[in-house]
Amino acid sequence: MRDLTDLIEPTNATHSARYTKALLDRMMFAGDPLADRAVAALHERNYDRAADKLGAVRALAAEGDPAAYAFVEAVARPPDWLDAKAIAAGQNVMLGFVALSRLSLMHSLFSGGVFVRATLVTRATGRLGANPATRISETGAFIGAILQPGGLDQGALGYETTLRVRLLHASIRAWLKRMSDFSRDFVGEPIDQTMLAMTLSLFSYLNLRSFARLGVRFSEGENEALQHLWRYVGWLLGIDEALLARSLRQERELWSALVAHQAFAGDWGRQLLDESVRTAASLTQGRGDMRPFFRSVFLHLSGPAWFGTQEDVRIDPRLRALRAANVAQSLRRRWIPRAADRMAAAGLEAFEKSVTLARAHHFEVKIETPEENARAEAALKAVAAAVRERFADLSAPAS
Repeated sequence: MRDLTDLIEPTNATHSARYTKALLDRMMFAGDPLADRAVAALHERNYDRAADKLGAVRALAAEGDPAAYAFVEAVARPPDWLDAKAIAAGQNVMLGFVALSRLSLMHSLFSGGVFVRATLVTRATGRLGANPATRISETGAFIGAILQPGGLDQGALGYETTLRVRLLHASIRAWLKRMSDFSRDFVGEPIDQTMLAMTLSLFSYLNLRSFARLGVRFSEGENEALQHLWRYVGWLLGIDEALLARSLRQERELWSALVAHQAFAGDWGRQLLDESVRTAASLTQGRGDMRPFFRSVFLHLSGPAWFGTQEDVRIDPRLRALRAANVAQSLRRRWIPRAADRMAAAGLEAFEKSVTLARAHHFEVKIETPEENARAEAALKAVAAAVRERFADLSAPAS
């Protein structure tokens, strides 16, 4: 895809005939009915962040509970379009660039903050705002699990981890809706279909775009294999077929529509950029002042307009060196026999700790009380008001 490196910003994003504003408006109020009903069947009396919800749902299904049984049966039937060879090829490609993936996905997680509705949820659940290191390490565990050879086969670690995350989403939806302060200020369903589709694109389209802008060149087939891998992950996560792109170009089209629909820059974007740079630098202590490097990375990968700023993009010398190294590594991978296999094998070793965390499946999302979540939230409350204003004419569809 020749235009993969082109930036999509709030200033040039558009809806399309496939991904209309009406569709995205409707999907803001759609959760994941299959998972939501299964979690409701658990009758959780309190939010247990470390509980094995997947095991509990399977036990209920074995006892004959209809909602739990429907969930277990549905995820056991893979979609007709699933291509196991493409999944394996996508895993192999991504394993070859584990270190770069960590940087790229850190950018994705932070820059995704301009989708303020998603940020309101992550802040309320005590994740990226309160403990970014936890969310980043758990994201690494999730990715490490799905990239294991055969990891997305039924019953394998990546398959199981993805379903656990799906049920965790359903539990978070249920508990956030019980918090009166959150429900009063939020528009739509927490972790709705648009939010799920946007998050999937952070791992798929935006990650691939960042790779390209950082000097890595994959073949068209490799790009599509990676997109297919994430499409299946999205299917396991319960994303509606209407928002589950069938190709990388279609996913780019969806991303543009999502940006037009829900991205907020301006004052919030500039604060988000400053906060992201500070936080990313704090996670790399002992390497000197990394703030200029991360600012350069975020602005290079998303563009100033993404964050509502007009500052010049100054390429940090360390970023320039990284891009040169990535170009060289891409060439070695393509032309030196078995180099790609050696890189993938090294990637598997690098994910060893992350896979251990995934096996423990303690994705400990903390639901914060309003008092705990009150610090440094003035700007977020202001932009939350802007969200309500943008979608003031919308209401939940009649059930």
